[in-house]
Amino acid sequence: MNWWHRLLRRNKMEEQLDKEMRFHLEQHTSELIAAGVNPAEARRRALMALGGPEQVKEECRDARGTRWLEDLWQDFRYAMRMLRQRPGFAAVALLTLALGTGATTVMFTLVNGVLLKPLPFPEPDRLVAVHGQSVEWNAELFGKQNVAYQDFLDCTRSSHSLDLAGALFSGGTVSQPGEPEYIDLRETSPGLFSVLRVPLLSGRDFLPEEDKQGAAPVAILGYSFWRRHFAGRADVPNSTMVLDVKRYTVVGIAPPGFRLFGQEADVYTPIGQDTARYLQNRDMHPVRVVARIQPGNTLGEAQAELSLIGRHLAETYQETNGRRTLIVEPLRPEIGDVRSTLWLLLGAVGLVLLIACANVASLLLARAVSRERELAVRVALGATRARLVRQCLAESVVLGLSGGALGVLLATFGVRPLVAFWPGDLPRGEEVQLDWHVLLFALAVSVLSGLLFGLAPAVRAPFRDVERTLRAGARSIAGGSKRLHSAFVISEITLAIILLVSAGMLGRTLLRLASLDPGVDVHNVLVARTALSPATLSDPGKTRAAWKDVLARARRLPGVQSVATVDTFPMREGDNEQAYWTSADLPPSNKLPFALLTSVSPDYLDVMRIPLRRGRFFDAHDDLGSTPVIVIDEVLAQNAFGKEDPVGKRLWIPDMGYANVFEIVGVVGHVRHWGLAGDDQAKVRAQIYYPFAQLPDSFMHRWSELMSIAVRTQIPPLNLVAPLRSELKGVAGDQVLYEVHTMEQLASDSLARQRFLLLLFGVFAGLALVLASIGIYGVLAYLTGQRVPEIGIRMALGARPNSVIWLVLRQSLGMILIGVALGTAAALAAGRVLQQLVQGMQPIEISTFAIMIPVLVLAALFASFLPARRASRVDPVTALRQE
Repeated sequence: MNWWHRLLRRNKMEEQLDKEMRFHLEQHTSELIAAGVNPAEARRRALMALGGPEQVKEECRDARGTRWLEDLWQDFRYAMRMLRQRPGFAAVALLTLALGTGATTVMFTLVNGVLLKPLPFPEPDRLVAVHGQSVEWNAELFGKQNVAYQDFLDCTRSSHSLDLAGALFSGGTVSQPGEPEYIDLRETSPGLFSVLRVPLLSGRDFLPEEDKQGAAPVAILGYSFWRRHFAGRADVPNSTMVLDVKRYTVVGIAPPGFRLFGQEADVYTPIGQDTARYLQNRDMHPVRVVARIQPGNTLGEAQAELSLIGRHLAETYQETNGRRTLIVEPLRPEIGDVRSTLWLLLGAVGLVLLIACANVASLLLARAVSRERELAVRVALGATRARLVRQCLAESVVLGLSGGALGVLLATFGVRPLVAFWPGDLPRGEEVQLDWHVLLFALAVSVLSGLLFGLAPAVRAPFRDVERTLRAGARSIAGGSKRLHSAFVISEITLAIILLVSAGMLGRTLLRLASLDPGVDVHNVLVARTALSPATLSDPGKTRAAWKDVLARARRLPGVQSVATVDTFPMREGDNEQAYWTSADLPPSNKLPFALLTSVSPDYLDVMRIPLRRGRFFDAHDDLGSTPVIVIDEVLAQNAFGKEDPVGKRLWIPDMGYANVFEIVGVVGHVRHWGLAGDDQAKVRAQIYYPFAQLPDSFMHRWSELMSIAVRTQIPPLNLVAPLRSELKGVAGDQVLYEVHTMEQLASDSLARQRFLLLLFGVFAGLALVLASIGIYGVLAYLTGQRVPEIGIRMALGARPNSVIWLVLRQSLGMILIGVALGTAAALAAGRVLQQLVQGMQPIEISTFAIMIPVLVLAALFASFLPARRASRVDPVTALRQE
């Protein structure tokens, strides 16, 4: 019979043990009586021969192998009784732990959902991404390279270890049925959903014969778009819709929550039906490729096969693929730049948990010292060190688990508000939830924290000088206890200073960033992406006329001061980075500097009120028939020409497409394109503006898909949205205004991450300050209470109340100063970490310490003053009686 069965049959085995003991006792007694011994004496001799029934029972229980579990259960029951007997202590400890554990659990829930959770597809470990790799490609600046469409087709035909699918990000206007709406479009290859093993909500995937030019147009709707635009009607499959003046048959609906590369698309169409010329060019790499490793193959085998295919393509198409290869790597979730922020917040909330543990450890230590006589009695009765330590740890673990359970309850209500409050959209926010990983983490944190704050009281159990402890009881404090109490207080102060100084640094950074000049006048400016009528995009002449009509219609509206077109306005996602040089003698492509290129109409400078430093801006004469011209900003002027006047000089832009050399006609002020916080650390800051009117006809279609309008208003900008949207619908009524913002909103949003961090660090720092103050108060109140007889003697000998107050404050001040010294050193290290992880963070300044440290010192002294004041009012007679 194993130990588990013996444990389950414990009661029955106890009954059997009692019967057996009685049998042996009665039998031996009977034998002695038969030998002529008096019955009473016979029973006494039988008991002595057995060695005592209870001792024998204990030995039998030890032999079962379940004694350790029974003792553990007994320890936990005793711990529960002790906590029930002291509800005030239990409430304070549980609340402290619940706050620390709950906050930590909330942050780990976000970390788990965003960073640690695998992709929400079957067998995600077999999904890979395929990227291109070129010597000339600047991966640090542009990220990982995509794949040319023709290369993707060759890989699909040649690969035997991978099932591949490709996707192309695009957009378009759905004009029927319903109101016209600009949609997020994904052009995909057939089999995308089968590669990801995602079943459609209804309908079917694209067929191979549909993935070619001239095939019948078909589409799959995204779930949210189907619910929004078609009201979730069940009859939508097999119906039709008009997308970019082409009628599509809806063949399927994607499942809810399906996100490809981190985003939920509105509509999916076959990529093979796209007639764009750049898809036939192997020098263009627009396709993102995802693949699934086939059964029986490994990642290494897939990489070897794709490398072989890449070498074959390089030999066959040397001009475009000569220095290019293909790489395979595990498919990772798209999480943007939130990784560092999440780890930073988890580390900060971990400090709060440590402060909570130190606080509870101090309380438990105080209780352990007050229970020294009880523990000494147990030692005198034969309790071993292991048994006493286990009992103390059992109490702390019960506290930790109870506080953890309450913390998980708080986290249940705190996760969704934090996700909603996250600046912008938290990547994979819909996947953030309390699952078994989070519960296991909470359990581990609860047990480990319980062991952490229960270790000191357990080690403090009295095993030496038991007799002295029994005589003295709780009237004296050993030096070790004082040192432990002081260590807890010092650690709390140290950790609190780290959080306070970090919050101060974030606050100072936010104030500085908010005072920066964005380079544009953000007041009364409305910016919005504009989708022209799809019917005008096929003819460059009609497209140019359509943009002129958009500007003319916008200018007619009351409240409009000026209006311009721009392909990428500041402080929003999107950019166009190109290499440049100051002469025709170009260095190697990987040595060229880069600048941001922005295509604008002549009134853009007036709309944004960007200062003109030298020369002129564009005018109506800068068109297709004139010399290609550009305007540069002062950063590029300084980088490329130093103190020379760049006006009239030339700039070579090798990858511009329609011209290589441009005349510089003006210099303007620098615009913080990457936001108030991110621009100073951006890899590319130099800026070039070029006239939209000088774009050749071959570029007009593509650029028109990217263009926006910027409007300076004389009224609140948002009041103009409805009339502007109505006016710009155009003759056909299918022109759409979307992604509408004010420049004030964009400037404010560029600091949203810093405000969010400041708020959370402020909350953590405030919580740490309160917990540290409570800890200092609790420790000093306890230590002062233990010194009441000493204080009574001092006052009986003539000590004044002020000297007693100073006596207590001096003890507190020593702990505070040590904690401040250690905390300052730790805060300096934390400041360097913040500089690496937070955009716009400035180097540490003494002023931050000068402001935040006194806050903690004053709070700590106030917490110390209360027990000091109480000690100064001790009645000497009453105090001496305690001796």
